Amino acid sequence: MKNCKYFKFSNFTLEFFGSFFLVFFAAGAVMANFTFESEIGPLMGGFSSGIILFLIIFALGKYSRGHVNPGVSYMEYRMGYIKFNTFLVYSFFQILGSIAAGFSLKLIIGNVADVGSNLPLLKSEHNILISFVTEFILSFLLASVIILVAYIQKLTLILLALSVGLVVCVEVIVFGGLTGAAMNPVRAVGPHLAAGLPGNLWIYILGPMLAYFLAIELFILKFPNFKKKNTTN
Repeated sequence: MKNCKYFKFSNFTLEFFGSFFLVFFAAGAVMANFTFESEIGPLMGGFSSGIILFLIIFALGKYSRGHVNPGVSYMEYRMGYIKFNTFLVYSFFQILGSIAAGFSLKLIIGNVADVGSNLPLLKSEHNILISFVTEFILSFLLASVIILVAYIQKLTLILLALSVGLVVCVEVIVFGGLTGAAMNPVRAVGPHLAAGLPGNLWIYILGPMLAYFLAIELFILKFPNFKKKNTTN
């Protein structure tokens, strides 16, 4: 069995720093909004998340493929672009980058707004359930966009980065202040750990991962010919 060409330390480092900056700016925007008592919190969070993700994917795509998300790494594994060991190590470095960013924000700004943690804030007795379902739906939509742009239409890297960035931007603007809108365990883990686990972290791990898993498995089941037959890279 040939080695995966993406299984190298330079790519692991890129996934670490990509994840670090994603969390640093996405969670940092929440903290800055709270600190300055701004009225544009959802807009600040949405645009900061969308823009930084666009830049990360575009900058890293030709090297590590710019996942910065264990769910995306799993989809890439199932599509044959990376091997299982690469998926595992990528996921480890992504989470490590998230944790580093969370504690860096806490060191720089302090324990403000739960270090920008994603939290379910609906005023409903079914807050937790609704937030989990919403997180699943938002993540499934994001996964579907990635599948459509990257695997079906096979558009350019800049269009993929732009599409993903715009979807995340809109989702965070609309749902960030209500249900959390992480769509990525990396976005949630670091801030939650740095804040001392304010609660319901499982929503932002299980919801997105189930969505990415279901989206890619349904796609492969429906369109098996799109999966790479030669998984030697």
